[in-house]
Amino acid sequence: MSLPRKKSNILVWDVMSYQALSDLHIIAQGQTVTSDYYVEVSLKQSLTSSLLRTRDSGTILERKLLPDRSQAISTRWSPPLTSKSSQEWLKNIMAGFWTKEIWPPNSPDLNPIENLWALLQTKLDANGVRNQPISFRKIIKLGLEVISPETLERLIAGIPGRSRKCLKLHRDYIGKLYHIYLD
Repeated sequence: MSLPRKKSNILVWDVMSYQALSDLHIIAQGQTVTSDYYVEVSLKQSLTSSLLRTRDSGTILERKLLPDRSQAISTRWSPPLTSKSSQEWLKNIMAGFWTKEIWPPNSPDLNPIENLWALLQTKLDANGVRNQPISFRKIIKLGLEVISPETLERLIAGIPGRSRKCLKLHRDYIGKLYHIYLD
């Protein structure tokens, strides 16, 4: 899961799996993302609708998000996403949810959605998107429609390699993570 990405005051929330991306939730300018907002709007509306998809083919915005709810799922470390209510809601709906005690804080190198956003950012920058929510929504969806499920799968498959690299640099800090991924 990704905390809203900020680009010219436009916040976007989404979930990425190895085969699909959730419905994008573009947060209105000026909206404060509180724990309640995150649970009621981002999770209960955007995530829940995405979990109901049944298609095994199509674009990453049309395909089934997860084959079942036992898949590992993690979130970024920000107060709304790591609040007690957010963590409890996710644990109740996703059997494989990784709580904030499992996923290391401030670990963008280990989070494949950060790499997806980098790919998308290149497309957005090429189109000159600047603080235009309608244009932004259209361009972001068009950009994501050309990203293949295979690209998502490669990004997810890269987690163990990125974990090994981080382990070499910060052995004591992420030793626990190493065992989760590689044991």
